[in-house]
Amino acid sequence: MTSTRRVLSAIALLTALSGVAACGPDDAEGAAGGSGGSASSSAPSATASGTADSGGAGKGGPADDVDGDGKGGDCGKPPTLPAGHTKVKVQLMRDAGGFEAAVATPHCTPNDWIYGAEKDAPTKHYVLPENVKAYLALAAGPGQWKQVDHEQLSLHIDRCLAEEIGAPTADYPKVEAPYGCFGNIFEITLNAKGDVETMKEIWSV
Repeated sequence: MTSTRRVLSAIALLTALSGVAACGPDDAEGAAGGSGGSASSSAPSATASGTADSGGAGKGGPADDVDGDGKGGDCGKPPTLPAGHTKVKVQLMRDAGGFEAAVATPHCTPNDWIYGAEKDAPTKHYVLPENVKAYLALAAGPGQWKQVDHEQLSLHIDRCLAEEIGAPTADYPKVEAPYGCFGNIFEITLNAKGDVETMKEIWSV
């Protein structure tokens, strides 16, 4: 009789222990369809994998700054521009003859350095002469541009600004291939009068 009681007690103890193990957090996640365990903790967060609008934030804005200081971190040293070159974010196209823009600064993101303007960055008026040398980025990828004339550049900026603030309209239809909109970031140089001499759109993801 004593041995029978011992066997029954042992069976009851094993049953109780197995019930506790089955309710562990990893098993609960697995039952719910999650990966659980170390696989769950190694998945990239939405913040790490996403990219900002910059200043885009439309793309390349301060919201993308991984370290919160715009100084780098894993990106290394911030890029430097050649003398006389400035990167700007176009905020408003007054007319074909000029635009308002804020200076764009580099911000470290999961996609390396991306340029964007601070939210409350002051803007400056730039004169856009007819003979400006303009280059639009091709949507196919970085390092590819096509030279366009003054009218094509002005229209492109207008359409990208329209896309940035809302859905395209009949007056400002969506930009089509081979071009795209990349946060309205441009690298510019000025002539002796202070007018825009060259203007090159910066491609970004």
